[in-house]
Amino acid sequence: MATKRDGVFVWITWLAKVMAGEQNCEWASWFKAHHENYDKAPSDFDTVKWNIEHTRQLRRLRLERRKLGERVFLQGENAIRLTLPSGVVIAGKPDLITLPDGQPTAPSDGQPTTLWIGQPTIHDVKTGRERCSDRIQVMLYMHLVPQALPAYAGTRPAGCVVYNGSKVDIPPEAVGAKFIEALEYWLGVIAAFEPALKVPSCHECCFCDIARTECPERIED
Repeated sequence: MATKRDGVFVWITWLAKVMAGEQNCEWASWFKAHHENYDKAPSDFDTVKWNIEHTRQLRRLRLERRKLGERVFLQGENAIRLTLPSGVVIAGKPDLITLPDGQPTAPSDGQPTTLWIGQPTIHDVKTGRERCSDRIQVMLYMHLVPQALPAYAGTRPAGCVVYNGSKVDIPPEAVGAKFIEALEYWLGVIAAFEPALKVPSCHECCFCDIARTECPERIED
């Protein structure tokens, strides 16, 4: 059974799906934000196949950007974990961040430094069809990376969602006041003390990993 977290923890992908309206059951993201070690429902999703395809596409993108002379930073180097003034922790891991050649990042002694003039681009690789939440996820990274990673402080990143055979570019201007207001609203819904709306449905429950022992209303066939 689930145990209550010491504080509220929000993974960026959970927030993106709720903001996009692709997950009507807000409770699922609320539950994960407030609980850990919950019972998980069995899944027939082929994680091995997904991981292999994602890794291959990411490697292809990495080589492509390096051939263009850009500096490339991969997943673990880009991990963000930002504690907001409210105490809520928001975290994520952009697939790839690129910089124009010649820009320094943190020096070898590990002390962070602000980048020289230039614009980072945050890329995220997707193996499936295009979804609105894909773009929102990258926009969240664009907003949060400069706050969470000192090396990017003061920059306004661009974004790019990369699919198999196509891509969607996102200009820095897309992350404006209205987007930030929406982010704060939906983050408030997920982080609230009161449970968010629970909307069980066959369509959503079959993709949800929260077991019936945690959610008795779960619909299974």
